[in-house]
Amino acid sequence: MFRKSIRDFVTQVADPLYFEAKKNPAGVRKKLWLEAGRRGIMGIAIPEKYGGQGGSVLMQGIAKEELGRSKLVATLVPAPLLTIYERFAEYGNEAVVKKWMPKFMSGEAQCGIGSTEPQSGSDISGFVTTAVKKGKSYILNGEKGPVSGVQSAEAYFILARTGPAGSGAKGVSMFLVETGRPGVELSNFKAMEETWELGGIKLDNVEIPEENLIGQEGRGFYQMMGSLDVERILLPMGYIGGAMESLEESIEYAKSRVVWKRPIASFEGVMFPLVEAVTRLETVRCYAYDVMRTAETDKNVTKYASMARWIVTRTALDALDTCIQVNGAQGYTDQVPHERRYRWVRSGLIGHGTQEIQKLVIGREIFGKEIYDLALGRK
Repeated sequence: MFRKSIRDFVTQVADPLYFEAKKNPAGVRKKLWLEAGRRGIMGIAIPEKYGGQGGSVLMQGIAKEELGRSKLVATLVPAPLLTIYERFAEYGNEAVVKKWMPKFMSGEAQCGIGSTEPQSGSDISGFVTTAVKKGKSYILNGEKGPVSGVQSAEAYFILARTGPAGSGAKGVSMFLVETGRPGVELSNFKAMEETWELGGIKLDNVEIPEENLIGQEGRGFYQMMGSLDVERILLPMGYIGGAMESLEESIEYAKSRVVWKRPIASFEGVMFPLVEAVTRLETVRCYAYDVMRTAETDKNVTKYASMARWIVTRTALDALDTCIQVNGAQGYTDQVPHERRYRWVRSGLIGHGTQEIQKLVIGREIFGKEIYDLALGRK
C-alpha cells in the first residue's frame, strides 16, 4: 500500500507535468514539492516528535525507488528529506528547528548541502571556508561548490572551519545559512541535465547568529558522516527505479517494433542485452534492499553502503545505455525518457562522493586504516 501511494504520486501528479516541466521547470518543481509535502512524502524519515512520519530506512528506499520511475527524474521530483535533516532536528537550536523544519517537510522551503569546495573536493582537511566567532555571531568567508539547489534553496547546511588551520575534520562545524543574507552570492552552472540546479556559493563576511550553529563546534563533519552511510544506500534506489522503468518500457517497445516481419525482441542482438540488463539490475536491487534492512539494526554499514552506492549506480547507468541502444535513434531524443534518465544517473558517479571515493572507503574497511592513510599520502 505504501509503495502504491508513492507510485500514484508519480503517475497521477508528476508524470502529467512532463511537457510543462520543459517550459517552466521552476514552477513545476515548486508545485511538486508542495504536493509531496501535503502527502507526507517529505517527512517520511523524520521522527514523529519533530512532525515527521518516523519511517524506516526501508520505507525511504521504497519511496526513492518509486519516485525514481518518474519521467521528470529527480532533478524535479522531490524525495524524502535526507537524514542530515534528522541531525538538524536533533542537534539544532530549538527555535531555529521550529522555524525551519515545518517548512522543509511541507515543501514550502528547500535546503541544500554545502560541503564540497572547489579546491579540496571531498578532502575535509583541506577546507578553507571559515566561521569566526564574533560576539553572539559567526562571520563566514569562503566558497562552496558545486552544490545543488542554487535557484530554489532558501538555506544551506554549510560546513566551515572553526578550528585552527591543520585541525582537520575535528575543526569543522555545521551551520544553517539562509541564502538571503548579505554577503551570500549564488552562481549557476549549466549542467548536463538541464533542470539540475547546479552552482556555487560565495560567502563574503556573512554574519549569522550563533544559534545557527548545528550541534557543537568541531562536530560538524561527524554529524554529516553520521548521515552519509544511509544516504549512500538511499541515493541509488532512485536510479534502480528509473532504470527498471526504462527497461520495462524498452521491453514493450521491442515486442511491438516489427522489422523484417518479426518483433525486434525476437532477435538475440536485442533480447540478450535486455535480459542481461534486467538480471544485473535485479541482482543489485536485492543487494540494496539487504543493505537497507541491515542499516535498520546495525549502524556499522559503511562498507556495504559504499559498495551499494558504487555498484548500483554503475549497473543502472549500463542498463540505461542498453535502453537507448534498443530504442535506436528515438532513444537518443526526448521522445522517450531514457536519455534524460541516463544524464541524471550519470551524475550519480560524482555526487555524494565519486565512485573513486566509494572504492577508497571500501578499501579502508577491507584493508584497514593504515593502508587507507598510505593511499591518501598521510604517511
